Amino acid sequence: MKKRLLAALLVSFALVFGVTGCGKSSSIKDKIEQSAEDEKDEDEDDDEDDDKDSKKESKDDEDDDDVIVAGTIDTSSKYAFNVDTALLGTDEYYDDVVIVYLVGEFTNNSDEVMDFASVVNVEVKQDGISLDRAYISGTSKLNYAEIKPGESIPIILGYELDSADYDVDIVCTDYTHYADEVLFEGSFSIDDLIDNTNEYIDEYDDYISDEGIDEFEDSL
Repeated sequence: MKKRLLAALLVSFALVFGVTGCGKSSSIKDKIEQSAEDEKDEDEDDDEDDDKDSKKESKDDEDDDDVIVAGTIDTSSKYAFNVDTALLGTDEYYDDVVIVYLVGEFTNNSDEVMDFASVVNVEVKQDGISLDRAYISGTSKLNYAEIKPGESIPIILGYELDSADYDVDIVCTDYTHYADEVLFEGSFSIDDLIDNTNEYIDEYDDYISDEGIDEFEDSL
């Protein structure tokens, strides 16, 4: 049921992703130029760092043998949220606005009914600058849906992309946790977003036409 619900929500985005994948996404990708020589140098530096880390870990393991660890109390968050993928599309009202869609799942591990919006604080940035939230008709209501203990729900969030030159950085924290525990933290490069979007288009290609969408919705 959850998989079908998520697929149904995403089908409506396939149309704009299809256009974006051929046009706006491609122009974004063209702006991202990576130097093969730089990557080679970075790989060599990483190899040197790995050797140093390996020696340090060996020394730390020896020191750990003399450490006594006291018991701890579980103070972790009662909720879970993970961004499974991020996709590129266009705003449903403004075709010239590129949107990055975050697709994830929220789980209520507490013993009371709770909704996503009351628990999770989502910060999405490029080069340290927060991205504006985009309204997504038909999915925003999921943010406020009451979730029973032990249940999960798909979440789709949209943000206006500011630049083709910087990664999209995401940090999601628990509003209700005394230390604002981080539930998810990750980054997507523009190339990552384009690859994810192309994979999505391939997966849902049969439903991009109006007939395909009607058939898919009838099967739910």
